[in-house]
Amino acid sequence: MSGAAASGVTATTASAARSVGFDGTRFAHVATPTRDPLVADSLLVVDGGAVGWAMHVERFVASVERQGGDPDVAARAAAAAPDAVPRSGAWFPRLDWPHADDADGPVLHVRPAPTRVRRARVRTAEADPRSTPGVKGPDLTALAALREDARAEGADEAAIVVGDAIVDGATSAVVWWRDDVLHVPSGDLPRVDSVTARQVLALAAARGVRVLERRATPASLAGAEVWIVNALHGIRGVTAWAEPDGTHHELASPERADAWHAALERLRRPWT
Repeated sequence: MSGAAASGVTATTASAARSVGFDGTRFAHVATPTRDPLVADSLLVVDGGAVGWAMHVERFVASVERQGGDPDVAARAAAAAPDAVPRSGAWFPRLDWPHADDADGPVLHVRPAPTRVRRARVRTAEADPRSTPGVKGPDLTALAALREDARAEGADEAAIVVGDAIVDGATSAVVWWRDDVLHVPSGDLPRVDSVTARQVLALAAARGVRVLERRATPASLAGAEVWIVNALHGIRGVTAWAEPDGTHHELASPERADAWHAALERLRRPWT
């Protein structure tokens, strides 16, 4: 598989990374839980600007309530998060709702943003390791391991298949184009509600682009333009898709990806 192309956005100094705990009003004391949280939500912040922050807050609060936590505390923690992240540079903060015996309240991991890329290679995962597919957080370690397995085989992302249908990437959502129609996995498939995918669908609606939900096998994507999307990278055009047995599916060139990524970036707003 060919290498991924790097963007011009580089990481802020790693020495500034830290974890802070929410005391009910603001993030102050250090807290570093070691196990996966009950809920997690992360986004890219560039010079104090974020894309879809309100949607991230909505998802975080709803997920906390679903997991038995206090949605009011979750909302207050989200409101306080921007004040704990530097106003300049590229950051990838993650807001967690930890297990009660791991921390007294929400924890914010203030992390420099990794280098972003515009292209990616995908490999079909051999198994679905998720225990809680509708909530981001409980399966972070398992999904990171899935992606590392894909990287060991020359890919950048692992694609999860349930039955015969593509559901999600380990750290991203999968969408694809046939002719001028944008396709997304069927809504009844178990996956996290991707904020970035929702933003892409909003752009499609604004542009009058038809969107269809479909169950698709990896093989059925041959000839399609495929993207993987997430909060860190935005839109990445997929240049290669491999199966565990070494089979490769020939995809169309991701010609739309860069222009749509630029449109997504234009949605970046101050997140305070």
